[in-house]
Order: sequence, then structure tokens, then C-alpha cells
Amino acid sequence: MTQTNPETIATGAARLRAEISGHLASVTISYPERHNIIDLEGWLAFPDLMARLADNSNVRLIVLRGDGDKAFVAGADIAQFAEKFSGPAGSDYDAATVNAFNAVSQVRVPTLAAIQGYCIGGGLGLALACDLRLASDDASFAIPAARLGLAYPASATDRLRDTVGPSRAKDILFTARRLDAHEAQTIGLVDYVAPVSDFERALSHRIASICANAPLTLRAAKGVLERTPDTDQAELDGKIAACFASADYEEGRLAFAQKRNPKFKGE
Repeated sequence: MTQTNPETIATGAARLRAEISGHLASVTISYPERHNIIDLEGWLAFPDLMARLADNSNVRLIVLRGDGDKAFVAGADIAQFAEKFSGPAGSDYDAATVNAFNAVSQVRVPTLAAIQGYCIGGGLGLALACDLRLASDDASFAIPAARLGLAYPASATDRLRDTVGPSRAKDILFTARRLDAHEAQTIGLVDYVAPVSDFERALSHRIASICANAPLTLRAAKGVLERTPDTDQAELDGKIAACFASADYEEGRLAFAQKRNPKFKGE
């Protein structure tokens, strides 16, 4: 994959960083001194940020990760709970997290959570909203809602159930216990596990393997896999038809015949 100078993208939140480099968009949750917890400002910034990244036709993959190697995201900012997460205001805070999860899950391009260290509570909800999850072998996962006396968002609970199955979702929620990376992979909570020492290479490999593919196909495939009864079928059919009518389809067939790697342009 050709390397280009990264373009910094405004995020609207002090502790979120974003950039686009070639076909990759990266979002970094940056609060390492507190294990990359996300405050209200951060949750509120996700919908607009994800939409703007997806609107860039050059972007083929969005990677979410934490700053440093100690945590992906260790949850929401509990220090704000007394102020933001009680009484009527609590529903507003909850809505902000749900809207952030939905913005990630509904974005048109593939997403990958690069998980190192703690992936807890809302952090796991954010990771579950991604299409794929790569974890370092020292990562740990938990949803401690039952120990805090709060209800985990329904949409995030649905994603947990759909990912690991009802019984394992109940185990995670009822016990609030912590899972290591290997158990998480065994039950399907994460897709890939890499040794800490090899994590960046493994991440680069996954990024390259996705970004090398035809962007129209990636978007069409995601649309088909995530269609619901409310999906606009005509729009989805249009995405599929666009693949077959594209110059990329011609390039793919030609590259296959010539036994070389295709060079897709998203056209």
C-alpha cells in the first residue's frame, strides 16, 4: 500500500484524534493517563466524525484504537456520572453513547477495532460496533454494568448477543467478569489475536489486506451483510450494480487474467 502524508481531520473533541493516510482513516481515543476513557464530548463527536470520514471516497477502512498500549477504551468517564449520568440527564448521556455506537456500526465503509490492553464497558460497546476486532494477547474485556447498578444500552447488548450468542452474553453481563484475549477469541468476541510484540505488524497486515480491495465491493458487501427490513433495497441494488459497471471490475478481471495484483481506484 502506497504511503502518503497523513491528513489531520478535526474531530470536535479534545481527546479524539483522526487522520487519513492513503486509503486508511484512523481514529484514536487519546486519554492515556486514564486508560482512554471517553467523556461526553467524545461520545457526542462520533456521529459527525464517522460520517465525514466515510464521505471521503478514498477511504476504504476506518481503524479505531486507543492511545498507547495499555488500553483501547476503559469505558465512559465515571467522574462525569454524578453530573451527567443521573436523573433526567442520564438518558441524554446514554443517548450520546448509543448514538456513537450506531455511528460506528452504520458507517458505510469497513471498520476495525485495534484493541490493546483494557476494553471495558463502553469501550467494548465501541469495539462491538466495529466490523472486525484485532486484539493483542494481553487485552482484557468486561462489561461491569452490574457492578455499577446501571443498564447497558439495549443496542450494544443486542450486538453482544449477536456476536457471542445469548448464553455467553448473559455470562458476560450477569457475572461482570473479565475475559482475557484468548477466551474472547474462542467465543467470537474478537476475530484475531496477536502477540504484543507482533501487534503492529499484524495490524498493518489486516489493514493492507482490506485496503487493497475494491472499495465499491467493500461498501456493497457491508450493505448486504447488514441489511434489515428497513433497508432501502433499491439503494442496495444500486451499490451492487455499480460494482459490475465499474472500471474496477474490468481491472479485477484483467489483473486476474494477467496474474498480477489489481490496482483499484473506486471507479
